[in-house]
Amino acid sequence: MLPTACHLCDYWSKNDYEFEMSFSLQFTDRYGLTFTCMSTNKTSEIQQEKETLRIETFSDGVFCIAVTLLSIEIGVEVKAGETNKDLLHALWEKWPICLAYVISFVNVLLAWIGHHGLFKMLRKSDSAIMITNGILLMLIALVPFPTKTLGLFLQTNALKTAVIFYTGYFVLISLAFRLLWHAASAKRERLIPGITDLEIKQTTKMENIGLACNTVIMCVAFINPWAALILSFVMWVYWIAFA
Repeated sequence: MLPTACHLCDYWSKNDYEFEMSFSLQFTDRYGLTFTCMSTNKTSEIQQEKETLRIETFSDGVFCIAVTLLSIEIGVEVKAGETNKDLLHALWEKWPICLAYVISFVNVLLAWIGHHGLFKMLRKSDSAIMITNGILLMLIALVPFPTKTLGLFLQTNALKTAVIFYTGYFVLISLAFRLLWHAASAKRERLIPGITDLEIKQTTKMENIGLACNTVIMCVAFINPWAALILSFVMWVYWIAFA
């Protein structure tokens, strides 16, 4: 009788994902001994936590790869008969690529910090979260493309188009962040317990400010590309100091 009772308790404790309240069962064997097993909804909570953790881990990997790919385009070609002066000149000519790398690295770093902060407020995930997060990661993974474009055309007559393309791309990333937060905050059960309406409103406000700032910077790029890049630096200071 004892093995049968324990096996039944073990089965119910492993497969109970739906009950909202705990319960206990008692079994008495032929010797008069009483055995009690209890089942709660802890398994469901742990499972939900692991689902969110897997999304965060996968997202961190995409951010890591994107940052790594940014540096691949930085290098100097080897030519026969090069002198120290030639190498110094070749290194100096790489400053546009290096500048584009620094700008993109900081932008991706701030995006990763924002992504981490957003997921700290999530308790569970569903298809809406995974789809909107996937859209964001798709854009993050392609950041090396506008970065390389900006670096190659920074000293050419196509500077304006390159900066518009670059700043416009980060408008798309800001929009993806806004969609992700909209999906997360649309249902209260997706958020962690105890989060207040004020915190939700503050996060929504910050996401809207980020989207608006990137949109303004893109519009400035149509008038003055260098001013748009300077405003990008100013926005870094704002996010680091206040956000």
